[in-house]
Amino acid sequence: MAWAIIVDGAINRTMYRAIAFVHPVTGNKHPRRWLDLATSDELTAAGIIEITISGSHKNAEYYNNAESSPVYDADAGTVTITYSSSAKTLSPLQDSHAAKIKLTTKKLLNPTDWYVTRKYERSVAIPDKIIALRAAILAVYTAIKSAIAGASDIDELTALYTTTAGATESISVDGTSSSVVSTSNNTITKNGHGFVNDELITYEDGQDSADKPIKGLASRQKYYVIGKTTNTFKLSLTPTFFGDEAVVSLTGVADAGDAHVFTSNGKPAVGNTWPNEQDLAYRV
Repeated sequence: MAWAIIVDGAINRTMYRAIAFVHPVTGNKHPRRWLDLATSDELTAAGIIEITISGSHKNAEYYNNAESSPVYDADAGTVTITYSSSAKTLSPLQDSHAAKIKLTTKKLLNPTDWYVTRKYERSVAIPDKIIALRAAILAVYTAIKSAIAGASDIDELTALYTTTAGATESISVDGTSSSVVSTSNNTITKNGHGFVNDELITYEDGQDSADKPIKGLASRQKYYVIGKTTNTFKLSLTPTFFGDEAVVSLTGVADAGDAHVFTSNGKPAVGNTWPNEQDLAYRV
């Protein structure tokens, strides 16, 4: 919060946090917490107005932020500061992000490079999951690199690094129902579920005393939505931009529970979502 002291119809002083001060007219000394604790009547009597902030600052990595000087409107009895932002030049940021993802790719590949060396020197096969991990890392690098180069403005560039909130916070289904859990199509049915492809969701079986998940799923595990329709969706351990998404096989309904919950974690930003050795899909 911020405040302005008005004297003779003009701003005499601004305070951008609650501090101890001496009033310029009355000479009264006010302790540090007075501004936070004073009533609106006490502030008015002292000629103090809480400053209104208009607009907002944007991410300083991508935008130049500025704020106006405080503006006093005597008729309205307000003091306003207006925030504004202007986009930085696109091409240097594209170059910077391209360099960063190249380093990220190198760091992610490095822990499994020894498998490649061992294969070359001793002809020991590389585990399939390690092959898949390294391929996914390179697929993500290629996808992000292309998206960075293809961004036409700063907003498009920032979108690559911004998680999108899901349209639906969570849904609850009867995990014991074969009309909900399809083992033939590997789908979960919930009319108007609202999830979108590549949205990250957490599954919980809703059983406090026993672990009785939908067969093929693990309670408290995160999955990505793929192959969604208006009323159904499938699950994968990886998103489509990893290049290796695979539908999780649902092998049976749950043994119990009519309130199995899928909670949205939003749609992850492509630029911030990378495969790693700890992902269940790649864990050896």
